Amino acid sequence: MTIISQTSRPITLDDLGSRPIRLVTFDLYDTLIELRPRRWERLHGALERVDIESDSDALMWADLAGEDYFTIENGRWPIRDRAPEEQHTFRLEHLRRWLAAADIVLEHDVLERLFHVYRGEFDAHAFGGAYRPFEDVVPALVRLREAGVKRAIISNADADVTELCTRLAFAHDMDAIITSALVGWEKPDPRTFHAALEHPAIQVAAEDAIHIGDQPKSDVIGSIAVGMRAALVDRYHRHTEGNGAVIVPTLLTLSDAVVRHNERLASNG
Repeated sequence: MTIISQTSRPITLDDLGSRPIRLVTFDLYDTLIELRPRRWERLHGALERVDIESDSDALMWADLAGEDYFTIENGRWPIRDRAPEEQHTFRLEHLRRWLAAADIVLEHDVLERLFHVYRGEFDAHAFGGAYRPFEDVVPALVRLREAGVKRAIISNADADVTELCTRLAFAHDMDAIITSALVGWEKPDPRTFHAALEHPAIQVAAEDAIHIGDQPKSDVIGSIAVGMRAALVDRYHRHTEGNGAVIVPTLLTLSDAVVRHNERLASNG
């Protein structure tokens, strides 16, 4: 039996291993929710406002390089723990690398001006005002809940994301919501994943869980390191290698695969 992925080869149930999956943990940003307009669309607009030509698709692909830098550096030293000047240096370097990956190189003063235009839109929508859940979120969570599979969020964030998830109407479908700012460690640190696995409402062994997220360097590396299975959600078909994770185009693809995987194991005794 297979579940067809639009991203790569069909996903076989063998990809999910020989043990049942009792828990699915989810990254939050760009997995369950997305900024609208998308960040590369916002950057494209900001570049236009400072009279620099760009291609939105090129910025979307280049975004991968920027996100890799952000994940590695934020994991090494969380941005929330840095002094304001160091935070600004971090964000400016992130933007520079993102642009460079799209073959856009700017003088420092132009980069600073672009940064303030780009960041201004985020500041205008504080605490997730422009975030929206993907359409497959609720159906995927309901599918898992009805099959008796536990659900949790593991998010790298600077503040508790419970209120945001409540406002976006899916917090009630989670057994636990883990925020790195509260537990003290950023993914891919193993302690962030163990905070979910060992949560009083969860209590599931790593071998019986799978984590899904959009970031190879935090979601995939971190979950595999603690013994969980991993899935990489690739909504924009930008990834060709899962590095140990199964690649899926939607959350519903994974939830259906998990339910069928568990049903197959149960029928085999």
